[in-house]
Amino acid sequence: MKQFLAALCLMFCAHAQAITLTGVPNAHDPGTLTKDGDTYFNFTTGDGIWYSTSTDMLKWSAGPAPVFSTPPAWIANKIPNFSGSYWAPDVIHMNGYYYLYYSVSTFGTSVSAIGVARSASLKNPNWTDLGIVVQSYGGGGEINAIDPALFRDHDGKVYMSYGSFFGGIGVTEINQATGKTSGNVTTILGGGGKDIEAPYITHDGEYYYLFVNRGKCCQGAASTYYVEVQRASSVTGPYSGTRTLLPNLDGKYKGPGHIGVLKQDGCNYTSIHYYDVNDNGAAKLDILKMTYGDGWPALTRNFTVASCGGISDGPTVLRSRLSGKALAVAGAGMANGALVQQQTYTGAKHQQWYVVGHGDGYYSLINANSLLGLDDYNNSTTAGTNIAQWSYWGGLGQQWRFASPASGYQTISNRYSNLTLDVLNLSTAENAQIIQWNLTNANNQQWSLSRP
Repeated sequence: MKQFLAALCLMFCAHAQAITLTGVPNAHDPGTLTKDGDTYFNFTTGDGIWYSTSTDMLKWSAGPAPVFSTPPAWIANKIPNFSGSYWAPDVIHMNGYYYLYYSVSTFGTSVSAIGVARSASLKNPNWTDLGIVVQSYGGGGEINAIDPALFRDHDGKVYMSYGSFFGGIGVTEINQATGKTSGNVTTILGGGGKDIEAPYITHDGEYYYLFVNRGKCCQGAASTYYVEVQRASSVTGPYSGTRTLLPNLDGKYKGPGHIGVLKQDGCNYTSIHYYDVNDNGAAKLDILKMTYGDGWPALTRNFTVASCGGISDGPTVLRSRLSGKALAVAGAGMANGALVQQQTYTGAKHQQWYVVGHGDGYYSLINANSLLGLDDYNNSTTAGTNIAQWSYWGGLGQQWRFASPASGYQTISNRYSNLTLDVLNLSTAENAQIIQWNLTNANNQQWSLSRP
């Protein structure tokens, strides 16, 4: 009987867990799903930058208005025949704002530009356009300035990949204070007019993974799009080991494209568009779950939206269960060695941290103000050692694991010392020092995590 039930489960259980998107699932070249409070945002190609929202990733509703009611003034000079349809937007949180990157172009040319706008909130947006990030001028060998994709690496640095056909795919570091590029652009794939576009880079374990589209888009059910992935040990490559991750056709899903990765509760959720062959080739949003095995990613549509036993990546406020005060850098310090304390939360950036999962159960904690990492000072294994911030170098003393001793709270322990973040002497005082101590699960070692 048990064998019979097991066989039935193999036949039907996976299908029973497949998610179904409802409401308004429209999307073409969707950006990475991004969360503000209790709401997910799906920015996608469309007039004025169209978007939809959801509170559960399942039922989607059209946004009340596009990002832009009129195009930023610079676009008319750069793209004289711009139609008003912005391509392939992507969004990331940094410097206390949500930065929205978008591309303007006309089909089949490399006269293009990527611009950026920012807003302190997505739920109550007030967008300010910051102008051009990168541009291309029409040359056949240029990296076409479309399809921006942003990601934050383990060290807290932010990178943008972009490109399409023409000169291939490029990657550049983003200055988080300005939202613009802070260095050179490195060509990492393609060129010579090859059909490679819509890049996205993520980092898991020892590898960087570069997802790209091959084939041609924008032809509905006739699209020849499919998704490949390569990997490298550096964000700038070289990338190799090409594998097809999503074929051109899988049931009703035709021409999948434009991967983005949301890291939530230890899970990796990918957003893509596809053309629905059962609905006249309409472009729709699809969400899959990504896992890693043997050093490579795999995707499935058969899953439930649930915790994978981890912590969500992104901007985070950590509050002591004992005092209610937030983990913060003393004096909003920017220097290596600045001490970490507890403070009454005011919304300041030095009281916020970027949590970045490594894919192996450990995380970087990068201060949102200084962009330095939470650090076991001098790689100490002594209980009572002060916790400070330091430039991220990837050592075990800058890697942290979370565990939940009580609902809604986490302990945070260092990978090198195996000691736990602790408020010195069970203090509730302002500016009390944070140390590492033997795990007791006491309230001064428990922290709540929330978005700013």
